[in-house]
Order: sequence, then structure tokens, then C-alpha cells
Amino acid sequence: MKSRQEERLVTEAWFHPADQPMENMPRWEYHVHSDFSDGTSSVSAVIGAARARGIQRLILTEHTEPELVAGPGWFERYVRTVRDLRQSEAGTMEVVIGLEVPIVDLEGNLLASEAMLDEAEFVLGAVHAYPGYGWDLSGIDPGRAIELEFRGLMVLADHPRVHAIAHPGGVCGKYVTPFPMELFEDVVIRARERGKAIELNPAYHHPMGPFLEICRRHGVLLSPGSNAHHPDEIGLAWEVLQELRP
Repeated sequence: MKSRQEERLVTEAWFHPADQPMENMPRWEYHVHSDFSDGTSSVSAVIGAARARGIQRLILTEHTEPELVAGPGWFERYVRTVRDLRQSEAGTMEVVIGLEVPIVDLEGNLLASEAMLDEAEFVLGAVHAYPGYGWDLSGIDPGRAIELEFRGLMVLADHPRVHAIAHPGGVCGKYVTPFPMELFEDVVIRARERGKAIELNPAYHHPMGPFLEICRRHGVLLSPGSNAHHPDEIGLAWEVLQELRP
């Protein structure tokens, strides 16, 4: 398990404070999938595309759901591959071994083993399939969806192994009903109190301006994530944030 000092360094160095100018945010990409989970391209292709777009820090965030990953032993192969390939990027682009890990219940259990969480350098906590409902949300009551998403996000904000919260309110808003902005704000406040970052993700937060404004108001840490499943999508979150500069 990472030491408290290591966790502190991640929090201090890896995120952009929302109340600071967007033009000061380096070209970071913190939410990318390769074909080790449900992305279309190899890690090598992902790294090459990020390099071509001038990305300075690339965090691969592979899913951990069994139905989305590349078979038995995928995690060990993924870690070895990233470690081998990132050596050639030293001095140009930082390449980070990350995971996008969903909650499995509202008690704080994540869909990843302790060994995986220890090995990962970045953990992007997510609410995906709602506890008790799975992936099919077609029949869920909108109020229940809001409740489950909110409770799950607050669990992630409190979780000691999570560095950033993926697309808060996004699953509810995209698949069921708009997630209340006042609850998004409550999540932002809790994340700031706990030293966690909020992901702003153009695949779920559209238009992004109102979400950024809430984050700015509270000075929370920002994690720019494009939810990239194809190399062409890398860097989109950073681009949208730059467009929103005052």
C-alpha cells in the first residue's frame, strides 16, 4: 500500500486547482482506455497519439469490470506493457499506470483487489452499475437513480484509495435523468474537504461551463478526463477547458 507521503504527493502535484487560471493547466489527459479494457487501440498506439498531441502527462485508466477487460492475467500484462513503453517517453511525457474502478456497494468496496490498488499509481473512482441494479437502468425510478449516484459519489470522496472521482453525476444524467447541480456541488465540497479531485469529462459534462463554475467557486482540484476509447479522443477534456477560459 502507498504511504501517506506518496498519496500526499499525488494530490499536490497531479491536479489543477479549479480557482487558478485554466491557461496554467498543462496538457494533461487523465482518462484513457486501451485494448486492455474497452478501448480500440494498443497502449503503444495510445502513447503515440498522446505524444503527437503534445500531452505532458498521460494516465491510462483501464476498467476493472470482468466483462470489459482482456481476459485472465490482463492486469499483469497491462502493468508490464506500460512500464516497458514509458521508458522511451522519459523527459517528454509522463505515462502513468491507472485504473478506473467502480464501487460495488455503498459501503466503500471497490471492484479491484488490494494487490491491483497497490500496483496502480492512480485510482479514478467511479459510479457505474448501480448497486442492486447492474448495467440496465431502463426501469429505475429517476429519484432512486439520483439517490444511488449521489451516495456512491460521496463514498468515493471519502475513500482512502481514490485519487479522483470520475464523471460525477454522469451516469445518472446520461442514462436516466439530469443529476441535480446542487448535489454535484455537495460532491465537490466533500471532495475538496478530503483532498480529492473532481473529473470534468466532456463525454458526460456537457455543457461543461456550469460544472466548472461550481468547481471554481469551491477551489476543488480538477482532473481532466476525456473518457477516450479511441486515440483521436485524447486531449479533448483539456481542449474544452481551455475554451472555457474567462
